[in-house]
Amino acid sequence: MKKLLVLPIVGFTAFAFIGGNRHVNRMDTGTFSNDSQYCSAVNFPKQDISSDEEKELKYMREEEKLAHDFYSIMYDKWGLRPFYNISGAEQRHTSALKSMLDKYSISDPVKDQSIGVFTNRDIKNLYDNLIVQGNKSDIDALKAGAEIEEIDIKDLMSAIKDTDNDDLKFVYNNLMNGSYNHLRAFIRNLDRRNTGYSPKHLDRKIFDEILNN
Repeated sequence: MKKLLVLPIVGFTAFAFIGGNRHVNRMDTGTFSNDSQYCSAVNFPKQDISSDEEKELKYMREEEKLAHDFYSIMYDKWGLRPFYNISGAEQRHTSALKSMLDKYSISDPVKDQSIGVFTNRDIKNLYDNLIVQGNKSDIDALKAGAEIEEIDIKDLMSAIKDTDNDDLKFVYNNLMNGSYNHLRAFIRNLDRRNTGYSPKHLDRKIFDEILNN
């Protein structure tokens, strides 16, 4: 089994936004904040991008939107701080992916910024199922959050393996490190509620390495 590579966290840590509206709808318009790490990825030399790389990039764009939208809805439902904080990080994640789409003149699959709207049917179905689970209880919502981060990490690992583009690897690695933090946050909150969580998508050894790093 390939040893898990834990890279330095750069520019994607979760943070709280201050605002009067409790509903968290921070979907982007594709513009960046003044973050040098974002800009450095945009300014990497262009490389040829394959149809498979394009497909993965578009999929990850919507998968990060799924995370943002789910956490926004769950904060409205349960008022738990992790959902509020992490939804802000997910907005930055999806912005980073949008920048890569723009860089390579790839059409954005996010045609509608509205919460819960997706182009990819598989992502839409996953989102709907997670919402059903998250609405059951705050514990179920936290477990769904952990599952989202597991899926995200697994898909990002695959995307990193499947690309030789330095800019895509840079963005994917930063997103994955953010997801490591998010997964740890959800597990900590479950632990505080004396509730265990078993990985559903990651190998147990990799899962434990992430939590213990």
